[in-house]
Amino acid sequence: MLIAQITDTHIKPRGRLAYGNVLDSSSCLKNVVKHCNEFNPTIDLVFVTGDLTDSGQLEEYEEFNKILRDLKIPWFVIPGNHDNKQILMNFFDEHEYLPRNEKFCNYVIDKYPFVLIGLDTTVSGENYGEFCNERLRWLDINLKRYSSKPTLLFMHHPPFVTGIDGMDNQNLKNSSRFFEILRSYPQVKHIACGHVHRATETVIDGVGISIAPNGAHSVHLDINSKKPP
Repeated sequence: MLIAQITDTHIKPRGRLAYGNVLDSSSCLKNVVKHCNEFNPTIDLVFVTGDLTDSGQLEEYEEFNKILRDLKIPWFVIPGNHDNKQILMNFFDEHEYLPRNEKFCNYVIDKYPFVLIGLDTTVSGENYGEFCNERLRWLDINLKRYSSKPTLLFMHHPPFVTGIDGMDNQNLKNSSRFFEILRSYPQVKHIACGHVHRATETVIDGVGISIAPNGAHSVHLDINSKKPP
C-alpha cells in the first residue's frame, strides 16, 4: 500500500490569504490534491497530520473540506496546534472514525494490512505538544490491543529535536515517556509527524520517524550548529 501524508495546510476562509495576506494556502492545497489524484502508482490513502486550518474557524474547515472533496482517495485527519479540535471532531460527518465530543482526538483504524493510530498531541491554548497521563494510558492500551499487526502512528508534534530552535521550542514536551511505552511494542514501525514545516527524518529505538514537508510554506532552515540534529 502507498500512503501520502499532507500536513500544515493552514487554510483560511475562502478568499483570504494566510500569513499577513501573502500566501494563498487554498491554492497550495488544491495543487496537492491534484498531485495525489494523478500520482502513479496510485495512492491508497492520505493522512493529514494537523494544522488543517490557520486559526480553527468553522469557515476554514468549510474551505478545507470543499477542497478535499476533490480528493479521490480515502483521507484521515488529526488536529494540530492551529486547529480547534472540537470543531474538527464534529465537522467531518462522513468520517466515522473521529471521536465526537471527546476530550482528545485519538483513534484506531484497523481495516488495512497494518494498524493506523491517530494521536492528539495538542494542548489547549499552546503551540507545543504533550501527551498527558490519560493519553499515554490510551496509547498503551491500544498498542496492546492491536499488537498482532504492524502499526503506524500519526501525530502533529514531532517527538525529537530537529535543530531548528524556533520549532523545537514547540515540539512534544514529554517524548521520553512516549518512547518508554513504544519500547514494549515492537509492532510500531513508523511515526509520521508535521508541525515543523521542514522535511526531516530520524530513527529512535529502531523506529523510523518522519516530518513531512508542509502543504503551505516552509520555515527558514535555521539550524543551530551548537545543538545535535
